[in-house]
Amino acid sequence: MALDAGREYPPETVWHAQELYCVARLTFDQVAEETDVAVSTLKRWSATYGWRDKREKLAQAEADLQADTIMARSVMLKKLIVSQDAQTGFAVSALESLAMKQAEAARAQKLMSAATRNELRPIRTKEDAVAALEEAVELKLNSMLQSPQDLDFKAVQDVRKAMELVAEMKAVETKEKDDGRGVRGTNIEAMLDALR
Repeated sequence: MALDAGREYPPETVWHAQELYCVARLTFDQVAEETDVAVSTLKRWSATYGWRDKREKLAQAEADLQADTIMARSVMLKKLIVSQDAQTGFAVSALESLAMKQAEAARAQKLMSAATRNELRPIRTKEDAVAALEEAVELKLNSMLQSPQDLDFKAVQDVRKAMELVAEMKAVETKEKDDGRGVRGTNIEAMLDALR
């Protein structure tokens, strides 16, 4: 157990914080928010367990791995062009499939990161809610377009309905602002149902 001014932390908290800092490359402030551990404690753990060095080594290893993968793909593709060998073709196909999966995972992680940041945005007014719902629809649409193989007709219909609802809500918002009454009568539940 790690101690901080009399407060004990289970080892899992220390290792989770290390993972967030070293692997996910979050800042100390972001790790503190995720783990509910003081920044000063995180910095002390970082010094004790060598987090900065681990973070740099992991970043270098990831960069090297990415460069090596690109080089291997290039070598194998050139070999396939010259030899037109079936085994080389299979290897190239496997490497290209891996590259596509890695790219999809990176895109999904960016979308999830954007969605997570947006979840934390405060919604104080109905206008904020309309803007957040519009953004949620855009994220859902972007996610669908990133994986066209997973598209189905119902999902497309749901997004279309959600987009129509956002447009309707914005029209009501504009009309009510023009009338000086603020936003009223918007159906946020219908929007949430369309996104499910």
